[in-house]
Amino acid sequence: MKFTAAGIAVTIAPLKSARAALLEKKIQMAPGASQTGRLKRRMDGLAKVTGGKVFARDIRARDMPDWPDDQAHAFMVFADRADASFIGLDFSVLGEDLQPDVIVTAEETTKAGLDFYDPFTFGERMLLPKGEVPLFLGHPLAILIYNDFARFAVAKRTYQANRDRIVRFGETTGPATRDPYANFRFVRIEGAEGAEGETDVFNPVDDGYVFASYKDHQVRWPDPDAGGDVNARGMFHADAIRSELDSPPSDWHVVEREYYSPYIDAAALEPDNCNCWFDEEAARLEIVMASQSPHEVMTGTAAMLEKSTFKVQELKGHPAYTVGYGTKEHSPFPYYGVVAALHAQGRPVRLALDREEHFQTAIKRHPVRMRYRLAVDRRSLRLQSFVGDLELDGGGRQNYTTPVTQVAAGAAQGIYYLPKNDIVAIGRSSRAPHAGSVRGFGSLEAQIGMEMLVDEIAEELGVDPMELRHVNALENGQRNSAGAVPLGKSRMKEMIEADRQHPVWVGRETRKADFEAANPALRYGVGYAIGKKGFGNSNEGVAAAISLTRDGKVRLRHIAVEIGTGAVSTQALICARWFGRPADETESAALDWSPLEMFVTMSPFAMDKAHQDEMKQDPRWTPAFASASSATNSVFYFSHGTQEAGRLIFERGILPAAAALWGSSIDRAAAARWNDGVFTLSDGRPLTLAEIAAKAHDMGAVTGAMVHAFDRWGWSEADFDILGETSRRPLDGLAIQTGSDRWRRIERRNVHYMDPQLDNASWSRFAPVSALVELTVNRGTGAVKLLSHHSSLDCGRILVPEFVSGQLQGGIGMAVGHALYEGMPLYEGGPGQGHWNYNRYRLPRGKDVAVWSQTANYLPVSQEEDFPKGIAEVVQIPTIPAIANAVAHAIGRRMRDLPLTEDKIKEVLI
Repeated sequence: MKFTAAGIAVTIAPLKSARAALLEKKIQMAPGASQTGRLKRRMDGLAKVTGGKVFARDIRARDMPDWPDDQAHAFMVFADRADASFIGLDFSVLGEDLQPDVIVTAEETTKAGLDFYDPFTFGERMLLPKGEVPLFLGHPLAILIYNDFARFAVAKRTYQANRDRIVRFGETTGPATRDPYANFRFVRIEGAEGAEGETDVFNPVDDGYVFASYKDHQVRWPDPDAGGDVNARGMFHADAIRSELDSPPSDWHVVEREYYSPYIDAAALEPDNCNCWFDEEAARLEIVMASQSPHEVMTGTAAMLEKSTFKVQELKGHPAYTVGYGTKEHSPFPYYGVVAALHAQGRPVRLALDREEHFQTAIKRHPVRMRYRLAVDRRSLRLQSFVGDLELDGGGRQNYTTPVTQVAAGAAQGIYYLPKNDIVAIGRSSRAPHAGSVRGFGSLEAQIGMEMLVDEIAEELGVDPMELRHVNALENGQRNSAGAVPLGKSRMKEMIEADRQHPVWVGRETRKADFEAANPALRYGVGYAIGKKGFGNSNEGVAAAISLTRDGKVRLRHIAVEIGTGAVSTQALICARWFGRPADETESAALDWSPLEMFVTMSPFAMDKAHQDEMKQDPRWTPAFASASSATNSVFYFSHGTQEAGRLIFERGILPAAAALWGSSIDRAAAARWNDGVFTLSDGRPLTLAEIAAKAHDMGAVTGAMVHAFDRWGWSEADFDILGETSRRPLDGLAIQTGSDRWRRIERRNVHYMDPQLDNASWSRFAPVSALVELTVNRGTGAVKLLSHHSSLDCGRILVPEFVSGQLQGGIGMAVGHALYEGMPLYEGGPGQGHWNYNRYRLPRGKDVAVWSQTANYLPVSQEEDFPKGIAEVVQIPTIPAIANAVAHAIGRRMRDLPLTEDKIKEVLI
């Protein structure tokens, strides 16, 4: 991508000889497609399994074109205390031979005017100045740069063994105290017409959220007032909901419980890393990055440099494939690599964390404490009212704690319809390493408690847990806890009906008795849960470009970063619908959209309708340009861009060219079909793509389409005049190629964007997944062993079945770790002090996940929803509480603090 940010020319491009060494051309194999349209192979698969240079971590200066070969290496010094002033660094233990060639501290960055461009997100004090208390364990203190690897490697090991002698602190003063990062209150009361009514008494979408203020770092809620502003009215209704649960009607059964979801490392395969070079003579800075949001890294770097003393006129970014589970989105790490490069005296410098450093500093999953009260009518089994109090620990940096807090509050309702809810979520700051965007993003944590609670209520009422879920599952047209009617079809009841016929569920009590009689050392249990999660973040910016060459080659570029989901291969496959075969060449994270000439002004999450209405008059403006690869957004949102680019070329290029070659009308040509790569008319006359492409080029028809679209729970739309014909398309930016001409921007008219108020819906598009787990518990050791697990999924239209299967298997593995093994201390003794690795942090292995006894039920695609749904993140949500519910069934005791480790279970069994 080429654009200007903060006065700097910015280019984001794939690594060119990492087309010789890293990205697309060397890595990718043509995916091929069978006659059924299924991929024959993953495009990057061979390179990954044979050790090809796929990830940024593998790239050195010598792999990069035009870079010097003399690679420098850097490591960071981190604070292992957060309760005393930092008074300095003493490197005498390194000796004369191991002294750094360059030391970067807060004094150097302050002098150079370097700091995070967004202190709200990334926190204050990029490097901690002397005399101040670290804001969190693992707060960076300095960057040490070595011009050769041998000295770097020895020095780093020496530092790690002697960090208490190198980092000096003053007297203990206690940790810093700060306000919470965020608070959200979802108050909803349905209207007099009930669940199907068109209006509510109060809800966040129509009225607004209720927000608290802070005093002495504590939350202070507004005073209730039925006639006051939105906060006062919301508190009036919230108090009424809570008072009713204190003295409920006689036919209500009210249960109150507390649950805990632990502090977790996402354990991404690739630890944080980057390799940067500042060519001072050319005033050019280049970044090889492992990031899910390369566009953000580049614009953020440009903003950071704007006020610095370094003169950078050109900024080049080289995104690589990576694995992050959300942790490489909105990450502060790349900016430390930039700072190192600016001080590296002309050498490329590689900053790559080892696993202990990654544990110490990488973004974590928020620990969440949940206190839930839920009322159910004993006769109808219908849920009546829900009160939730959630506390999230965001650690020492804000990162994504605010949106995660919002999502957690909105997701706490689970899959159920609630006539009344008062859900409070507070995201607190602390001295722990920061938490942020991790797979599940608040939905996972909040729904764990709801699914365990529903099971407990069913047990107390003596009813089938699946029946209780079936009665209360959200139905079409019903509102969520924010007062929004979700887009799409609710199929949870259909899933539950299928699940309760499963033999593991039907025969669970008989099987339990028989199994335990035959295995007296073991307890047997079966557990069930169901969850849902929105796919996409709202405010999704999507871009894609397809070009059809004269000889019939299909070239695709799109914004998706390959993070292991198979997005690159999937986007290539989508082209087969329009061109009879997948894309021949694919460039991922390719953000050169300069022909569109589009710009943004502010965060779409912060803008109001007045700002949007004013700015949309400029046909080059868009609310958001490029989304990160996250929130399971690629298969629905990114595919939209690829689909629309392909559709336009098909309609305005392929069909006119084919009609001309056949001597037929365009309408008749539109009835032709691709068959084994050949476009065939109904009378059997065939055309190859190469023949059609050559004719389209000769005619000056559309042979290339570059598109941009924006979605805020509804796609943008605009009118475009294309070669003399006006059409309305779900896009807000368009450029075309005709024949072999250069890109030509098409001016839009009558653009429509959805109202920013819809962001209060929390989620509108969602995918549900259920989990049925069968396991045993060893009475002596407390060890849990999964025997089998079964999942039902509503994926919509499945594009690549193998990718969905892989996402299901991976999500289940992560869920097993969350439920049974993974967890860390938040503060002292935890990863923030730099001593954690996999010797202390247990991940599930193949033997732990019942890999050979898993089954899945994929709901058939419905006519109403013939589109794909993002599924990767939601798989974890029901699997975790299903395991917890199965353990409860096995041992006859409810355990509510995850993970359910062997020691915890053994203590309960004694």
